[in-house]
Amino acid sequence: MKTPKEKLEDLRGKIDAVDADLTRLFQERQRVSNDISHVKEEGNLAITDIGREEKVIASALALADEDKKAETAALMRTLISLSKLRQFENLGLTRAFEFPDSSARAAGPVAFQGVAGAWSEHAARIMFPGDEYITREYFEDVFEAVKSGQASLGVLPIENSRTGAIGEVYDLLRRHACYIVGQVRIGVAQCLLGVRDAGLADVREVFSHAEGFAQCKRFLKGRDWELTRVRNTAVAAEMVSERASEKYAAIGSRRAAEVNNLKILAVDIMDDPKNRTRFIAIAPRPIYDENSDTVTVTFSTRHQSGALCSVLQPFQLSGINLTRIESRPAASPDSYRFFADLDANILDSRARDAIGQATAQAEYFEVLGCYNSYEEAAV
Repeated sequence: MKTPKEKLEDLRGKIDAVDADLTRLFQERQRVSNDISHVKEEGNLAITDIGREEKVIASALALADEDKKAETAALMRTLISLSKLRQFENLGLTRAFEFPDSSARAAGPVAFQGVAGAWSEHAARIMFPGDEYITREYFEDVFEAVKSGQASLGVLPIENSRTGAIGEVYDLLRRHACYIVGQVRIGVAQCLLGVRDAGLADVREVFSHAEGFAQCKRFLKGRDWELTRVRNTAVAAEMVSERASEKYAAIGSRRAAEVNNLKILAVDIMDDPKNRTRFIAIAPRPIYDENSDTVTVTFSTRHQSGALCSVLQPFQLSGINLTRIESRPAASPDSYRFFADLDANILDSRARDAIGQATAQAEYFEVLGCYNSYEEAAV
């Protein structure tokens, strides 16, 4: 009687035989796709034919067992996508990837949103220690400082591990045509800050940015405090210092307490002790080198089944890891713009080819930056 290991080897042998047949048939299918591309070129016909694609899938489903229809549909969509990629390549429609050469950093200070003690200041000091720093009131002000040359770089938050992406920053990246040139993740330790003589029982009103309130819901729940949103947690600390009353408190960092001569009334009040925020550095031109490890892209797709998969598939086929993806509403109804991060470097020909193939599948495609990740820090 065969052992389980021997049975497994027999079954694997059957799989190998089926795979050999699949490989032979797949190559034959791709050869036919080559011929189809030439006929389409001769007749000036579109590569994508939705009606034909659905007919191919329906024919396959008619042959499939009931419990295997979902997998069969997925297989056929993948084969169709690979066929279209081959046809795009044959017709020269896979776009050669073009991206500006890396430039040297311009002279000038680093801008961040808020005031001294802001989390963005922490990020700026980690990524660009020893630089001169300037503050701006709003996120868009940071972009404008960079585009006008008042600042060489800007530092902004773009994602929190608990509350998700900061959509405004993604929108501003495109609006101002800036490039991401660096990123750092910071372990954010929020505290409740008050004046020197205050205690928790004295607090009546708390100031914070909306993100601060969202990150500290459990601590705030059940407390009869008025919660007032301001543009930045460091600004919140500054307001408490200026009002000099025990009834006011702010959510902010230890540095914000130090800068504004405040007392820490409660430490580490976040819902998630592993709370982290990702910050990016922006510049008017790309800055990258052979050590860059992340590429950020934005794109939109046609409003049809499988469109998103078609754009992302070249990265899968090239073995490029997609580390995150976000969607943002676009101008027209029911349409979205996607933002994705890739473990890649645009100096790598494999990445450039995959981006070119993805571009051909997308309605719109743009690279927002190729950059280095700075060492993560806790503050």
